[in-house]
Amino acid sequence: MATIGTILNLVQCGLNSVLGTGSTGCKQILKKAASIWITPDGFEFDSSETLDETYAQLLQAQGNLIVLKGIQTFTDNSSEDQIETLDNGVKQVTTLGLYEFACTFINGLAFHAALNSLNSFGSFNILFVDRDGNILGTTASSGQLKGFSVGMLQGQRLMFPSDSTGQKEGIAFQFTDRNELDRDYIYIDHSELGSFRPEKLEGINEVVLTYDSVPSDTDTTIVVNAKLKQNRQVWTGGLIGDFLFQVDGATVTPSQVVENPNGTYTATVSALSTNEVVTAQLYDSANSRAVINKGTDLYKSAVITTTVVS
Repeated sequence: MATIGTILNLVQCGLNSVLGTGSTGCKQILKKAASIWITPDGFEFDSSETLDETYAQLLQAQGNLIVLKGIQTFTDNSSEDQIETLDNGVKQVTTLGLYEFACTFINGLAFHAALNSLNSFGSFNILFVDRDGNILGTTASSGQLKGFSVGMLQGQRLMFPSDSTGQKEGIAFQFTDRNELDRDYIYIDHSELGSFRPEKLEGINEVVLTYDSVPSDTDTTIVVNAKLKQNRQVWTGGLIGDFLFQVDGATVTPSQVVENPNGTYTATVSALSTNEVVTAQLYDSANSRAVINKGTDLYKSAVITTTVVS
């Protein structure tokens, strides 16, 4: 598959030029947005990389890509251009309207909480992925692909269900630089992505860890429960390399981690002592990062803490 740098605007009829007003050839036309990709402000996609699921999930694991999938309604709330009419009837544009959008989802309360955790100003960039898998972003000063600069990014209040409508979650955002879309857009046609379906890329799933019991002095096991936050079902399939245990800030390597049928994991460690502080979290030990990959799904947990009792 071609690298990112070779597929940008590949189907263009004319980009950033008045020569592009002809209609011959293929047209860059977006369909309804299926998901939005959120990146840290200023983050650029490496043009030497192949844009596929492996690269996208690597960015997610590194904390450089947040995927909000499953847009149900996509509303354009952009402001109009402000036009002044002079005394002689001549008009001039005084202020260019800015692009502003709102998206709604039906992904549940945990997703609603995640949306509101993104509330910020000037911290993120956003790219669009439409239902066909086309990607719309903009050009960084280096020429690489990046997301559109975002000012306000705000989770919306929960839309409560009624007899005729269901619960919905939402997020709103405004672009701060209109030229990033009007002039400097980058369009990646889905046909250039091979088997990769960016519209189907999932976000990171949160696993809630809790201690099954507080460790006691001389204990040689740490037992944690693991459940998916979204539906509280037990999380299964964890291996010894999927956890990070620390005692008083020092990493301890269990001799084994055993998964039990009820979704608990028992880690065997050296004997613990009273008042030692124990922490546990999901962790990709092989790659030293807090997101783990199981098959095609990504998982992450918060760090949980307890103190050994006598």
